[in-house]
Amino acid sequence: MKKFRRRSARMNLMHFRVLTARYFKQIFTSPASFLPLILQAPVLLLIVFLVCRNDAFVQKSAASLTDANVTVFVLVVMSALMGILNSYREICKERDVLSREVFGGLDVSAYVLSKFTVLAVCGIGQCCVLYGGTLLFLDFAYPAPATGYVLSLAAMILTDLSVTAVGLYISALLKKSESAILPVLLIIIMQVVFCDSLFALSGAASWMRYLTPAAWGIAVFSNACDINGWAPEIYQKEMFGYSPLIGLGVLLLFTALFVLFTILRLKRAYRNQE
Repeated sequence: MKKFRRRSARMNLMHFRVLTARYFKQIFTSPASFLPLILQAPVLLLIVFLVCRNDAFVQKSAASLTDANVTVFVLVVMSALMGILNSYREICKERDVLSREVFGGLDVSAYVLSKFTVLAVCGIGQCCVLYGGTLLFLDFAYPAPATGYVLSLAAMILTDLSVTAVGLYISALLKKSESAILPVLLIIIMQVVFCDSLFALSGAASWMRYLTPAAWGIAVFSNACDINGWAPEIYQKEMFGYSPLIGLGVLLLFTALFVLFTILRLKRAYRNQE
């Protein structure tokens, strides 16, 4: 078999374009791939409609804090859930094909970036449907609507993308999609438990929130809604007071790092093979 070798940037770009077009075609021509992507956001939107109060953000009082936190929690964690479910099988399910293509000259970086690009487009579309749908029955009553809508949607999208990148990395570590169930379950549990929203964190557990994408997404969304200002004498969350740009920047960093980790993982795996 051929050793991993360097290629020109032009060739890598060509690989990226061809692979991206191929994966989009696979999605739109395969009902098994297309239907889950189409149905995820509407189904989750129905759940939001059933469990969240439509006036949770209007009263801006201590009595509404729980309802508002639940709504933000559900939207952001659902974004993370869509990201991990979309990505955790993407690489390990086609390991045999990937091995043949890499040793036939395929660029690993182009492969990973094309996978992430296609999943990112799908994730962005899903988050837009989920968030846009909530606007039909929820009034977020942003103190600054001009930035509130943008920040909330950006928080959901970047949470989705960062967890998508984590899912790709998990997929690159494993050879069979069945083996991903436990890591995926742990990632989902981490988003729920350490998101610093529904559960009070203290001690060492409080540090885990800084490593949890959903916690940063919730912090940005909650900052846009000024939840810390509703009843400051009884309710304050440190992360909710951070600048939204910090939260969005951390999510971008998570995304970039795990995409890079995925590339390095695959390059190492195929470089070491004879």
